[in-house]
Amino acid sequence: MAERTRRVAVIGGGIAGLAAAWEAIGHDGVEVEVHEAGDRFGGRIATTALPLSTGDLAVDEGADAFLARVPDALDLCRELGIETELVSPATGRAQVLAGGVLRDLPSNSVLGVPLDLDDLAATGIVSAEGLDRVGAEVGRAGAPPIADVTIGAFLTERLGAEVVDHLVGPLIGGINAGDVHELSMRAVTPQLADAAADGGSLIEALRRGRQNAPLQGPVFLAPVGGMGRLVEAVVDGCRSRGVRLSAGSSVNDLESIDADVVIVTTPAPITARLVEPVSSAAAKDLNQIAHASVVLTTFAFDHHQVPDSDHSGFLVPRDAGLTMTAASYGSNKWRHWDDGTHAVIRVSAGHAGNDRAIGLGDDALVAELLDELRAHAGITGDPVAVRLSRFRDGFAQYEVGHLDRVERIDASLRADAPRIRLAGAALRGVGVPACIRHGRDAARALLGGSA
Repeated sequence: MAERTRRVAVIGGGIAGLAAAWEAIGHDGVEVEVHEAGDRFGGRIATTALPLSTGDLAVDEGADAFLARVPDALDLCRELGIETELVSPATGRAQVLAGGVLRDLPSNSVLGVPLDLDDLAATGIVSAEGLDRVGAEVGRAGAPPIADVTIGAFLTERLGAEVVDHLVGPLIGGINAGDVHELSMRAVTPQLADAAADGGSLIEALRRGRQNAPLQGPVFLAPVGGMGRLVEAVVDGCRSRGVRLSAGSSVNDLESIDADVVIVTTPAPITARLVEPVSSAAAKDLNQIAHASVVLTTFAFDHHQVPDSDHSGFLVPRDAGLTMTAASYGSNKWRHWDDGTHAVIRVSAGHAGNDRAIGLGDDALVAELLDELRAHAGITGDPVAVRLSRFRDGFAQYEVGHLDRVERIDASLRADAPRIRLAGAALRGVGVPACIRHGRDAARALLGGSA
């Protein structure tokens, strides 16, 4: 007798949900349907037109690239046949606003942790006292962390507050829209947690790691058409294999879904509401995941209004007291954003513990950010185009104990609702490759195969 067809329902059409659908449809005897409540697929990945005098320019509203050295996104691009469309940034040199001056970040560092004292000294970012504190860490012996700790607490004790406040904090905090004094080292920076595990010098451990696995190839990649091209490719690929993709399809009750297995990839608050009837324990833990809100404002200026620079952008420490947390010179990074006439700059504002930016009206926020760009980046005049992209509660905060919480969520669902699995940025990684990996892992766990 023929094996019965298994029906898979994916709730949420962001990149995690699309990756789950792509993985699921590759299994024999499977039917897949994706339910997306909104009118488009891709979640926080969106590439839309910025109207300019030279014509519409396709510019990303959210993520503009993915990590190339984490294989999942690159592997998916290869499977979809779009790897030849991938490009790397034209420049990767970034700066940080330190003491009111834009200074180059150390070229030899890992997640903001400097590996070369002379390199760090040349930047002028930390004081002589701060340099001595970093230098004293080399050769240091000590007990490794016995439990999950915050990134800020561990690195302040090892390297001093200056490195944390002006290097690690702006970088790691900026990626996660979080506070490194609240974020879990194990969950957010496992590379640092692994390096700290032997109890010796963190800097020496990171140096050894780099020697054993030297950096090769580009750090970031993106499709020439923007990250929306990845979404378009996986949507088309799923449809070509028979996946039913339903936009404007809200799901309010998982138990009523006509499917053998269900993969939920919605934001944590929505997921909590969906799973509460089948697992109150999982819902309770999901509701305890904190979130931060961010506004990403895209400006286009005439080229002559922006000083010449070969940098990719700059980071802003919290103690600078500015509204912006980072500025990215998009048309320096991506040649497909450079029309020869305009300079595109994307400015981030908002982070954990500070919802002021998300609460400001468009005009007030734009005015503040323009004042800051003029004061610190030398921008002159007014922009020729502005676009605001608001991500309210869009960034999950991986606080101390986050991974234990996720394990409890998974265990609760295995016990209470074994046909349901979760994936998405609130759980095991905020980046595009992590979301792809966990979406595919969820499908494998339910349908068979390694996960």
